[in-house]
Amino acid sequence: MMSFDLTPLVQAGGYKVIGRLFVSAMPLVIAAALLVGHDFSVSLFRGVVIGVLDTVIMFHGMKRALPYVKNPQKGISIMGRYRIYRLLSAGSIFVLMLRMKYPVFGASLGFLLIHIFLIINLLFFAYRLNNGRKREERSEKDGK
Repeated sequence: MMSFDLTPLVQAGGYKVIGRLFVSAMPLVIAAALLVGHDFSVSLFRGVVIGVLDTVIMFHGMKRALPYVKNPQKGISIMGRYRIYRLLSAGSIFVLMLRMKYPVFGASLGFLLIHIFLIINLLFFAYRLNNGRKREERSEKDGK
């Protein structure tokens, strides 16, 4: 298993990834509006927004934990606290939607969709980092 460092992505705030997530989900929301109907597409859009909010909270927690590389227990405790923030924010929004009798199925799909797109984006990022590392190793071998 190859590990990779997300530090440059986290230091930049992850805004490029977050923007890509939102933009990549919008064609599906528009397609849902055209094919399925208005209520489902609005619910799907709400889920996309909740998923993006969750991702923003996650990246912010990673950014806050980044200075504690030398003290990993402190970083882990910060990330644990942000996990609770993520659960509370998404959970409270879904509970609020249920109490207001809004459709939650589309919101759940939108939330999952954003996280699937996040995993795909992180895989591409890891692939680029891995290829860059291999190129550096080859250029060091060739240079010596």
